[in-house]
Amino acid sequence: MSELRIFTAIQAGDIDLVGGKGLSLGLMTSAGLPVPPGFCVTTLAYRQASGSIDNSLHNLLTKAYRELGRGPVAVRSSATAEDGAVTSFAGQQETILGVEGEQQLKEAVERCWRSLHTERARAYRQHQGVEEGGLAMAVVVQRLVDAEVAGVLFTRDPDDSSGERMLIEASWGLGEAVVSGRVTPDSFRVERKNGSVRDRRLGIKNRRITPTGEVEVSAEDQSRFCLNDTQLAELAELGRQVEAFYAEPRDIEWAWAEGRFWLLQARPITTAGASDREAVRKSEIERLKKLAEPRGTVWSKYNLIEVLPDPLPMTWAVIQNLLSGSGGSGMMYRDVGFKPAAMMDHLTVYDLIGGRPYCNLSREPYLQASKPQIDYPFQRYKATPLLALTPEPDSSTMYRSVGRILRLPIFIWRQMRFARRISKLSQTFADDFRKKIVPPFLAEIEKAEAEDLTKLDPQVLLQRFEYWVKRTLVDFARESLKPTLLAQFAMQVIEQQLKKPLGPERARQAIAELTAGAHPDPEADFPTGIREMLAGTKTREQFLKQFGHRGSHEMELARPRWSEDATSLDGLLRGKRGAPETHVAMETAAQCWERIAAEAKLIAFVSKWLAGHVEKLRTYLGLRETGKHYLMRGYALIRKTLLEFDRRYRLQGGVFYLEPDDLPRLIAGESLTKTIEERRKTRLIALSLEVPPVVFSDDLEAIGRPQPAPSGATQLQGIPLSAGVVEGPALVLSEPSTEPFEPGYILVCPTTDPAWVPLFVQAKALVMESGGTLSHGAIVAREFGLPAVAGLPDIHRQLKTGQRIRVDGGRGIVSVLT
Repeated sequence: MSELRIFTAIQAGDIDLVGGKGLSLGLMTSAGLPVPPGFCVTTLAYRQASGSIDNSLHNLLTKAYRELGRGPVAVRSSATAEDGAVTSFAGQQETILGVEGEQQLKEAVERCWRSLHTERARAYRQHQGVEEGGLAMAVVVQRLVDAEVAGVLFTRDPDDSSGERMLIEASWGLGEAVVSGRVTPDSFRVERKNGSVRDRRLGIKNRRITPTGEVEVSAEDQSRFCLNDTQLAELAELGRQVEAFYAEPRDIEWAWAEGRFWLLQARPITTAGASDREAVRKSEIERLKKLAEPRGTVWSKYNLIEVLPDPLPMTWAVIQNLLSGSGGSGMMYRDVGFKPAAMMDHLTVYDLIGGRPYCNLSREPYLQASKPQIDYPFQRYKATPLLALTPEPDSSTMYRSVGRILRLPIFIWRQMRFARRISKLSQTFADDFRKKIVPPFLAEIEKAEAEDLTKLDPQVLLQRFEYWVKRTLVDFARESLKPTLLAQFAMQVIEQQLKKPLGPERARQAIAELTAGAHPDPEADFPTGIREMLAGTKTREQFLKQFGHRGSHEMELARPRWSEDATSLDGLLRGKRGAPETHVAMETAAQCWERIAAEAKLIAFVSKWLAGHVEKLRTYLGLRETGKHYLMRGYALIRKTLLEFDRRYRLQGGVFYLEPDDLPRLIAGESLTKTIEERRKTRLIALSLEVPPVVFSDDLEAIGRPQPAPSGATQLQGIPLSAGVVEGPALVLSEPSTEPFEPGYILVCPTTDPAWVPLFVQAKALVMESGGTLSHGAIVAREFGLPAVAGLPDIHRQLKTGQRIRVDGGRGIVSVLT
């Protein structure tokens, strides 16, 4: 009977027929473990039925149900991608409890089938890179255990780096209350070897789910633990048996009924534990020790992190071509007279720490000279670390040694040569860039955009990828980065002349006034394009034709462009649409300069000379954005080639966890699935490590060390669910919402059943009133790499949307900052 298969008939190779959950239950049944009897409606039945059970299948279903003894059953999804080693799909498809009767069973099976395509399931698959093609749904039908107590057992406590403990969470009634986060369960940490209790915490078990509905729990039962020490030892023994059977740690759902324990599910633990975090932390420290200078190194979290906060491996490898001494940035410096140190040919001034780019301030001067004349004031930064977030070189260090004093005349001469080159370049570069540099680059892009990559041989596709990396990030970038340097030079000249008469602070304000309204060239003017679309003078299609190669977080190659997915664009437009229009008359740039020059009491000659620099400043600030516009068009082609590799080799988004050097291996037929899984897991763990904004090489143990709460913040102590520390605006909801919100919020809610998962995708962290470490919401939060805290009653009433909060998921602390 290929449409149905009883548990005892399920074999190891049947996963495509019965799905992950069905396979696990069948194998445990055959191994003699205590699994309630049941059967699977197979994926063959799903594919044949087209969503509706016909008479033939209904008759088979009825027969199997009667042989099971009728009565109440649990009907649970078992998709082919469920309960894997990397993705748990915890709670993403349907579970219907207390189903009784043949018609109810038929409807429950059809409901499980439909749940494969719900918004929450699609959002989970998209975030986890699970391919939609070939998915199918089996359904488990199992005798319902009317549990007195139920819950979850992790055979390895995720918070125990020693691996000596198990974690058990339990509550009264059916286990749905625990896994859905409807209650804060009792929590027990027990010894693996004998089940003795190391720690116990009483939960808030105010409701019990039964086969017929939900009931309140008496005050007496709320105030006592629902498992005793004998039961905990017995459950730990059962956990050891399951772990021994699978030869790996397991996430087990269990029930206590009829004086014994029953196994309802056992899937791989897909989330990182404390031992994994400690291994990654130590690896980070050892890597940074090798990168540190003998005289000490300071890393600062500034600049690049604003546009590339947490790059995936492919993006980070590719972007080296832009940032290294032999890349676009280094070539730009060479063009204007600098000589980067040879070591910078294959290095950048940035290192990843905890998965995020930090500027290596000890290395940064070497991008301009092999023997730098000026350093940063490291001792000052050590005393006041926050100064390193806006670093400025210390001119006094040019006299630090005899060698530097002897090189001082050469340094001064090179600075003068640099100033002359910049001054000369600024006279002609704007026209050259527009007329000589952009047109041939754009012509190449337009030709490449029309090419059908699906028809290319793999080696030719690799050549296309390599060509566009070099053409965009080296050849074109060496030119498109020059407007930034030219604008900085003009800004320094103006600021130096205004500092004395106006003072440093007013001089900086004046610069801001002078640069207001500087625009890119019309074809690259994104802000104007947005305004025109909102005003109705530019259609959506026209906007996407002009700016479709741009997108949200566009420096990350894994992020879609607007031409691929305009969801983030819709959110941007929605935010702009409510903004009031302003009709205040703006002064011209010339009028603004006349006013500031008069305020500074500049003589006519100096005013006229600086007016030229003001014009250059505005020109090159606008041209900087024009250059980025075209650079991102070439960058979109790099993404296009990577997407073709991903599609062709069925990597499900995994290509972005590879690096360019991996692509030849991929073409040669080597399976890189394990590499992708390992890098994905390591990256999520690294991002969960708490890292201070400034890191010193003599205190690398600060990586992973809990940071103090901001001064004046209100601290709320909850239950730690998923490690990591983030700050952001709260999004407070009492019910799941399908309305799109600006990404980067911290989701605050009463609890999280699977309907909330689409909101996880754009969230930075999760705060819940109730729920345990082993609830579905906590498991998915850890898979997504979201810091999470629970056990804060009425938190969604205490906080308001927009308040800035800090979530420390490792310690279970929520700090209210505003």
